[in-house]
Amino acid sequence: MLKLSSLALAFALFVSACAGPKVATDDILAWRAREGVARPEAQRGERNAELEQVRTLRAADELAEARKLALALAAERPDDSEILLAASRAESDQVFLLPEDDKEARNLAASSAHEFAGAAFQRGGQGPQFDAQLAWTLGTTTHLQPMGERATHARQTLEVAERTLVQDADNATALATIALVNLRLETLPWIASLMASGLPESSLAKAEDSARKAVKSVPSRENRLILAKVLVAAERKADARAELESAFAAAPQHPRDHALEPQLRALLKELRD
Repeated sequence: MLKLSSLALAFALFVSACAGPKVATDDILAWRAREGVARPEAQRGERNAELEQVRTLRAADELAEARKLALALAAERPDDSEILLAASRAESDQVFLLPEDDKEARNLAASSAHEFAGAAFQRGGQGPQFDAQLAWTLGTTTHLQPMGERATHARQTLEVAERTLVQDADNATALATIALVNLRLETLPWIASLMASGLPESSLAKAEDSARKAVKSVPSRENRLILAKVLVAAERKADARAELESAFAAAPQHPRDHALEPQLRALLKELRD
């Protein structure tokens, strides 16, 4: 009887902890109002040139500057799907720039990225870039969904990512998303697995295959970190360490390479100890 009571208490605590602080639309709008900078019309440049500037800054890993301009453009041109896509990526980047313990801000940035991606799709954004970013933002907001909706959310994430790969088999964002979803499903806490209903099929083999393809397509530190985490979960720590060492063998040259360096170094230290 005591054992059953303890299990019930653990179950109740788990449900409470995982209820998911779903971010309201008003909170997202307030976040953008705080984070963005309103520009007088006289300071606004030509649309194509400024959008290209966002892309150039991001490619150079100047994420903060790219985000500042992307958010300004999105506020000025809220019906432009390409600009909304750029703003979604910028907010996804912001998640990595924020301290890991600032969960509220990270959740707001992830939710803002997802809303921008959805708005881009609704305003006619089509093609693998739009689908890949939508899949990524679905994946990064799964933990914000009510427990009963997370299985459906995970399934939708995989469906959108797979749809991307039909259009672009080497799309690194979609491949990384599939790897992460499979990794998360395969490493669920036991009580979450006990509660789970309707989860999509998953495996660490699928996670590894997708992560390796992502690294081959874009050998960024981010993709190597994802692969390393999959290898750790598969209890192949030597292989994981080799991936992280390869990440540091090349100079930073991809978006988020600098932002993710502390995470890579922390995991590498853990694997070496």
